[in-house]
Amino acid sequence: MSSGRDEKLVEWLFKNVGIEKETRAITVGRYFAIDGYSPRPVRVVTHIHSDHTVGLSESLRVSSYIVGTPLTLDLLEELVIHGSGLHSLFRAKRRSLDYGERLEYQGSSITLVENSHIFGASSVLIELEGRRVGYTGDVKLGNNTRVMRDLDVLVIESTYGSPRYRRPFKHSVEEILVDTVRYGLRKYGRVHVYGYHGKLQEAMHLLRRSGVEEPFLMPERVYRATRVLEKHGVRIGEYYRERDGDGFERYVVFRHFNQAKYRKIDGSTLNVVLTGWEFENPARQVDEHTWVIALSDHGDFDDLVAYVEMSSPRVVVVDASRNGEPYELARELFRRGYVTFVMPNTGEDRVAGTR
Repeated sequence: MSSGRDEKLVEWLFKNVGIEKETRAITVGRYFAIDGYSPRPVRVVTHIHSDHTVGLSESLRVSSYIVGTPLTLDLLEELVIHGSGLHSLFRAKRRSLDYGERLEYQGSSITLVENSHIFGASSVLIELEGRRVGYTGDVKLGNNTRVMRDLDVLVIESTYGSPRYRRPFKHSVEEILVDTVRYGLRKYGRVHVYGYHGKLQEAMHLLRRSGVEEPFLMPERVYRATRVLEKHGVRIGEYYRERDGDGFERYVVFRHFNQAKYRKIDGSTLNVVLTGWEFENPARQVDEHTWVIALSDHGDFDDLVAYVEMSSPRVVVVDASRNGEPYELARELFRRGYVTFVMPNTGEDRVAGTR
């Protein structure tokens, strides 16, 4: 270690910060569990994707608070709590925090920080025992992402943590998506867009901002999520349940990514599949009637490294509990001079590089 001060921080880190392999919970001190279940009084949900809502029903039974932004908590109620019989418990324990608002708890505090991953997403800043611990959640650099600074510890995701995962074209993807949808509407009269919750609504919002005026149709769950966004001021406009779409001549349908394998390729529609797992080109044609477009809600490798460099924490922890390349990212950060660890230990050295 570079100094006795760093040694004390690392000793503190391993006593107070952890990532649980089974539940994927990021734990900070005795009180906070983030994006996974751990028997702590405060459970934080950074956004509504399923790998960050693990064990929510268990948290509802054990924790005193379920913390998130107002939009994330409303989306949770529609997409995760809906039909579970846990509505009353969720409403009793939900604790909404606006970006920048601080929740004090037992001499510690938590603040949610703005993050461009999807609508309503947040990073998390926890302060305890005179230390500042930041957790990015899933993160994308953009105008609405605020980089956490002056951190003792930064916990960062690693979805695209390999140098193989670079998108030099990322700033042109939005224009290509708009042009592709407009082409499909001209040629077919209808376009089917497939993506995950959050990314679908990002695409809707982009298309509306770009002047696409045709009606948007969607299945029930996507409709409910979109209705929540409108409630929070994200203007989509003229969107309908798919079953109510009879009579429209030209329209765009938005369906969950998992439905793409059932898409029609009979010439009746243009299919657009949104995925972040494209690195050679911003768009790729997979059959006569289907395009894959590299619209991602995650930062690529360069963005992850840039986030760390802008944040300049004293110690970095790379999250290995979710899909990604934690060791490649950790080694690159170690090479750049950062004290870097990977958690949880998945069989490789706990410390990145040669430590």
